[in-house]
Amino acid sequence: MISKTESGINTYVGHFDQLIAVCKNFGPSYDPVPVNLQIGSLMYQVDTIKKSVTAVDVAIPAYLVANGARIKKFALLPPLATRVQAVAIVLGLPDTVIVHIKEVVRKIRGQRAHKIEPAPEPNSEPARHISVSQVSFNEQIEHLNQLIALVESQPAYTPAEPDLSVDALKTLLDEMRTTNSAVMAAEAPLASLRQERNRLLYAPKTGMMDTALMVKEYVKAVFGTSSPQYRKVNQIQFKNKKI
Repeated sequence: MISKTESGINTYVGHFDQLIAVCKNFGPSYDPVPVNLQIGSLMYQVDTIKKSVTAVDVAIPAYLVANGARIKKFALLPPLATRVQAVAIVLGLPDTVIVHIKEVVRKIRGQRAHKIEPAPEPNSEPARHISVSQVSFNEQIEHLNQLIALVESQPAYTPAEPDLSVDALKTLLDEMRTTNSAVMAAEAPLASLRQERNRLLYAPKTGMMDTALMVKEYVKAVFGTSSPQYRKVNQIQFKNKKI
């Protein structure tokens, strides 16, 4: 699945192709002095950007697969932690240990110790709070590690259910770490490729968006604001943003 951002970028690259085609049709009348606005430079620029966009598109599936596997694996933890808490209570672990287990399980499940009051009006600015869930992937790994340490320290923790055993919990912990590392390994090159693509698109003055806007300004200068030539290029939409 391609995000709206990715598909939007492909749309603007197509618009740049369209802008070049229109300017070509102007013939000798389109003859800007700045080299970066000349047809040859525009064609080279869009070709470079297309290669960069393709590189990002190629890298996305590996990240999506890794992230999907991570989400699926981490989703096992909250219900499993709840069961660990229940069996710890049934097996008669000390109250002091149960208190700590409940605290860790609460964090795993993303629950606050105290409820936050809702904003007084639907459209009012909500109060700023520290992350309610503490469920970032690294934190979940640490929470499970703490839960394992708590139950492993108790000889009475001997559940009959295989998936609640300390060994099974340790296996899940290893699997969570592996899937998390796989996502980071896929995410790093993707982030780098996106950064380069965004530079080619949005860099001030040299990026595709600013170049397109300058092409429009040049056509306005040559043919005038009310000319059909300027109306033709002006209807080709581009949206710049800061990077």
